[in-house]
Amino acid sequence: MSNSLGEFAHRHVGSSYSAREGGGLVSTTNWEGIATGYGTVFGTLIFQLPEGGASGGSCKWVGQAFPEDGPWVNGSGEGTWQQVEGRNRWSISISVIEVSNGDRIRCEGEVDLATRTFTGQMFEAD
Repeated sequence: MSNSLGEFAHRHVGSSYSAREGGGLVSTTNWEGIATGYGTVFGTLIFQLPEGGASGGSCKWVGQAFPEDGPWVNGSGEGTWQQVEGRNRWSISISVIEVSNGDRIRCEGEVDLATRTFTGQMFEAD
């Protein structure tokens, strides 16, 4: 089990959509908030939506953070999303976010579509 690095809490600030070749959509969602050890965070969570009503798929995080004790950093990583059964929420798992300062983190969280929030935990990546 990897060590916990803290929490993150983001709010939705906008979305855009594009058609996928062969059907479905790409949903590009923008977020801002805070993360333990990283200060203020701005990022984009990109969802591959293979078809209407799909209950899961791939996603990617791309973002920038402004730690209080150092220069800004950027990072990106790929993962998956899965609809939480019976709820208007998506469970998000990003296996490794490669950060420009050399950090490697794993994020587990949830997008709550009703409250437009993305919150969760960060861990050391294996």
